[in-house]
Amino acid sequence: MKVRKYKQGCVHLWFENRFGEPYEALHSTDEALGRFVAPAFAVGVRLEADDAITVAAPFGLEDVFAMVVRPNPNRPVAKGWARTVENARGRWPELTVVESV
Repeated sequence: MKVRKYKQGCVHLWFENRFGEPYEALHSTDEALGRFVAPAFAVGVRLEADDAITVAAPFGLEDVFAMVVRPNPNRPVAKGWARTVENARGRWPELTVVESV
């Protein structure tokens, strides 16, 4: 199995060839969360230099705790949405999927 590692700052260079849609350059890692295919996946946790934990969740955490997956309301439905839902349901059969925003 070939493992690919991509740096977040370079996503705009390869994203369109891989997923068929453009991806503008990011200004921060937190900005990337707003582009994730589903709000429930758009959560980042960072350990700060002072050992504090920072949580970044631009859509909030409601969908995470309710086990709901819905398309990101700020972008078109991802071309791989059906595969994303299938993979998520394989891990969490109790997941509720909302197909449209």
